[in-house]
Amino acid sequence: MAEMARLEPLTVIAMPLAEDAGYGFQAVTVIDREQIEQAPAASLADILALAPGVDVRRRGGSRIQADIGIRGSGYEQSLILVDGVGLRNPQTGHHHLNLPVPLEHIERIEILRGPGLTGFGSRNTGGAINIVTRSPEASEAGAGLRVGDYGFRGMDAHGGLRGDASTHLVSAEREVADGFMADEPTDFDLRRAHYTGNLVTGNGQIRWGLGIDEREFGAWKFYTADFPDQREETRSRLGYVTGAFELGRWKVRPRASVSGHEDEFSTRVGEALFVNEHETVSQALGVSATTESDRGATELGLDGERVRIESSALGDHRRDEAGIWLAHRRQVSERVQIAGGISRVHDREFGNSWLPHGALHFQLDRNLETFVAAGRSSRPPSYTELYLQSAGNVGNPDVGPERALQREAGFRWDGGSQQVAGTVFQRRIGDAIDWGRLPGEVTWQADSFDNQRTRGAELEWSWRPVEKGPLRRLGVSWTGLNASIDDRGLEIKYAPDYPRHSLVASGRFALFAGLKLDFNARHVNRSSGEQATLLGGRVSRKFGPVQVLVEGSNLLDETLVEAGFAPLPGRWLFAGLRWSTG
Repeated sequence: MAEMARLEPLTVIAMPLAEDAGYGFQAVTVIDREQIEQAPAASLADILALAPGVDVRRRGGSRIQADIGIRGSGYEQSLILVDGVGLRNPQTGHHHLNLPVPLEHIERIEILRGPGLTGFGSRNTGGAINIVTRSPEASEAGAGLRVGDYGFRGMDAHGGLRGDASTHLVSAEREVADGFMADEPTDFDLRRAHYTGNLVTGNGQIRWGLGIDEREFGAWKFYTADFPDQREETRSRLGYVTGAFELGRWKVRPRASVSGHEDEFSTRVGEALFVNEHETVSQALGVSATTESDRGATELGLDGERVRIESSALGDHRRDEAGIWLAHRRQVSERVQIAGGISRVHDREFGNSWLPHGALHFQLDRNLETFVAAGRSSRPPSYTELYLQSAGNVGNPDVGPERALQREAGFRWDGGSQQVAGTVFQRRIGDAIDWGRLPGEVTWQADSFDNQRTRGAELEWSWRPVEKGPLRRLGVSWTGLNASIDDRGLEIKYAPDYPRHSLVASGRFALFAGLKLDFNARHVNRSSGEQATLLGGRVSRKFGPVQVLVEGSNLLDETLVEAGFAPLPGRWLFAGLRWSTG
C-alpha cells in the first residue's frame, strides 16, 4: 500500500467561495486560537462580546445563557454554525449558544456581520457566527482546575492524536457553582464534551464531530419578574460529517448533520409547580461544488433540512426546508473583483424566497482595500413566536417570515504590525417579528412590524508591536447604532433596546518575572439608558508545561441587567492551574 501524504488541516469557512476569495467582499471578524487562549473569558459568550458589532446579553452569568445580536439584530435573527454546519433551535433563539464545544476545542471563530450569506437559506436576518474546531498539530494532552467565588469549581481535560492520515481530538469540561445570590436559585451545573476526527482520503478529506452539552441551573428572573422562582434543564446533542473532495475540475463539499435539544423549564408559584417540556430535532443534508476557470470561480449548492418539535407548551409541529444556490466571483481587472449570487429557498409552510446578493472589491494598493456589498436574507418565525401561550406572552400563528435587505461599505488597511478597518451599514427588515402590547397592558403579543431600520458604523484598530517590549498586543473597536421600527402605537419588547455605542478594548502585557497580564474592557451605552463598563483580567505565569493563573470578571463590580430581569453577578474572582503537553 502506498504511503499517504501527511495530513493538512481542512479549512472550513462559512460562506460560498470564501476559501478562494478570502474575506474581502464583506465585513468579517476572525478570532484566532491565540486570542481565545489569552482572553480572560469564562465562556464563548464572553469572547464574542469582544467582537465589533456583536451584542451579547447574558442572563445570570456568562456561562449559563446568552442572547446574541449582530448590528442591532435580535436574539432570533443570527445563525450559529459549527464547522460550517448550520445549527438553529426552532423553539427559541435563547438556546442558540447551548453548543457542545468547549473553548479548548475551538481553532477560530468567524463572525460574518453583513450580507452575502447565499448558502445559508432562510435562516437569518442578522448575520452568522461559525465556530471552527481544531485539529491537533501533534499528539497532545492537557487538563485544568479552577476554583472561585460563589462556590465555583471547574475542571477540564483534552487529548489529541495525530497520525499520517488522521487526527482525533476529544475534550470535556464541567463547571459547578452554588450561586451568586444565597437566597435565590442562581446555582448551576454545566457539562459538555466534544470529539472531532479528520481523515485524508485519496482525493480529499473527511471530517466528523460528536458533542453533547448538559445544563442544570437556577433561572431566577430569567424570563419574568412576576414569578422569579424558576429552574431550567437543557441537553444539546450534535453529530455531523463534512468533506472536501477533488473530482476533476470541481471541489465538492458534502455535509450531513443531526442535532437535538431538550428543555425542561419549571416555575414555582407558592406551593404549585408548573413545568414546560420541549424537544426539538433537526436533520440536514447539503452539498456544494466549486470550479475555477479563466471566467472566475463558480459554486453551485443545494441543501435540505427537516425540523420537528414536541412540546407541552407549544404543541407538536414539523417544518421542511430546501434550498439551491448559485454564486460566482470574477477578477475584472488587476484591482477589481466582483462577486454575486442568488438562492431560492422553499419552505413547505411559508413558500418560496429568492435571496440575491452582490459585492465589489477594490484593491487600492498593497495595504489598502475597500468593498461594497448588498444582499437579501430571511428567516422563519420560531415556534415560540408562533405558538406560545403563557400569562405574559402570547404567540401568533399568523406571523410569516422576516425578509431583510442589508447594505454595507468598508475598508481594511494592513500595515504589518497594525491593522485598521471600518464599515458603514444599513439593514431594513420588512415584516420584522417582535412582541408588542398597548400601553398599560400586561400581555405581550407576537406580531409582524414594518420597516425595522438599523444604521450604524464600526471602527477597529489592532497593534502587535514588532519590538518585544512590555506591550505585546492591543486592540480597540467602536460600534455605533441607530434603529427604529414602525410600532403602530404599541410598546415593542426587543427592537427599541439596542447598544447605541459599544467600546471594546483588549490587550496583553509582559510583566516582570515571566508574568503575563491579559485584560478586556467593554463599555456599552444602550438605548434604554442602561450603561456599564465591564472589566476582566488575568495574571498568569508558566512553569514549564504548567500555567498558574488568577482571573477576575466584572472587576469594577458593576450592577447590570443585560437580558430579561436577572442581574449579572458582581465581581467574581478565580484561581487555577493548567497543564498541557505539545
